[in-house]
Amino acid sequence: MITLRIIFIVLLLLPVAVFAQDEGIVARIGGVPITTFELQRQVNQIMPMRVGFHGGVSAEKVDEIKQEALNTLIERGYKVKFAIDNEISAPAAKVDEQVQKIKKNFKTEQDFEAAVAVETETGLRGAIYRQLLADEAEKTAITDKIDVREEVIRAYYDQNKQMFFMPQQYRASHILIKVDPASNQQERQALQEKAEQLLKRAKEGEDFFDLAYFNSDDRTKYVGGDLGMFHDGQTEKPFEDALKTLKVGEISELVKTRYGFHIIKLTQVNEPRQMSYDEMRLKLKTRLEKQQRDELYTAWMASLKQKYTLEKLIE
Repeated sequence: MITLRIIFIVLLLLPVAVFAQDEGIVARIGGVPITTFELQRQVNQIMPMRVGFHGGVSAEKVDEIKQEALNTLIERGYKVKFAIDNEISAPAAKVDEQVQKIKKNFKTEQDFEAAVAVETETGLRGAIYRQLLADEAEKTAITDKIDVREEVIRAYYDQNKQMFFMPQQYRASHILIKVDPASNQQERQALQEKAEQLLKRAKEGEDFFDLAYFNSDDRTKYVGGDLGMFHDGQTEKPFEDALKTLKVGEISELVKTRYGFHIIKLTQVNEPRQMSYDEMRLKLKTRLEKQQRDELYTAWMASLKQKYTLEKLIE
């Protein structure tokens, strides 16, 4: 006897244009439809992330986005078919919940009905349910099988210890007198003299925080010129070279970079060290879980593509 659950699944998997054969369908995976409405929604999700600086999208780029959207929906279709064959379901209440969220974007029920006039609410519900089924299928086939045990994480750490090394770190504050590359010699000279006066005041013991706050042309002025922690390679080479000549608490001579003149105060040095297992554990667990997920997912999709027939109705 056919259960109500199976009837519900069958109804929601039917495309809107079920009585019009292939009208409104762009592909099928083992009988699971992908509709034009689903494709357009997927394109609309991707499009904002691909819009160029000036807001335009070329015809070629539109075609790429459409293909990307179709590939995503085809992959989802394989998952839905897996869910059906393995009697995996999703709560009908979740469909209602998502439909209600969509309806909240419209002022009235009539506005909502007008927006889904061609697809109909039934078609929208079917699309939502297919997505929920795909999510449940992936949870069953992949997520629930991921198991990275403590000994595996520990072994990975021990075998790759040399990768988990914290380089020497510095903390410094600076005062920047910015120099416009287009400035003339006279302007640059005036700015250098300003920087030299500030350097003199800093060397004489005037509060560095206040000097930076009231005089620096860098946004770090609001925290007294504090640059936070950084390591080799993260600053301009002249800046880095000057920093390495200082002891904690010392102030540099004027340092010239492409930005202008800097006055640097070294405030902290952390020596290089091996990062402990406890420091790396959560990061490594996440890394190994992702690696395991990727491997399981690739094998799963390959098996689904071999098992189920893909029928494309558009190119």
